[in-house]
Amino acid sequence: MSALIVMIVILAIALAVIAIVAVGMQGNLADRAPEIAHVMANTARHLNGDAQPPRGLVEFFDEIPVPKSADSATEAARR
Repeated sequence: MSALIVMIVILAIALAVIAIVAVGMQGNLADRAPEIAHVMANTARHLNGDAQPPRGLVEFFDEIPVPKSADSATEAARR
């Protein structure tokens, strides 16, 4: 029973996101809430790969150390 409720909640969230994106893509929301329309347009550019990645995301991945197993696998592939 709880799995059914969780599935319904997930589907409701997914439908809400689809509806927000559809409204934003049509531009109907731009008149009433230009800030949200700008954020949605910016998100669309990022999802399409047209925009540069956010600076915080790039810095986050630069801070992650490379595992030593990856270094040894790279050296083994070179041999």
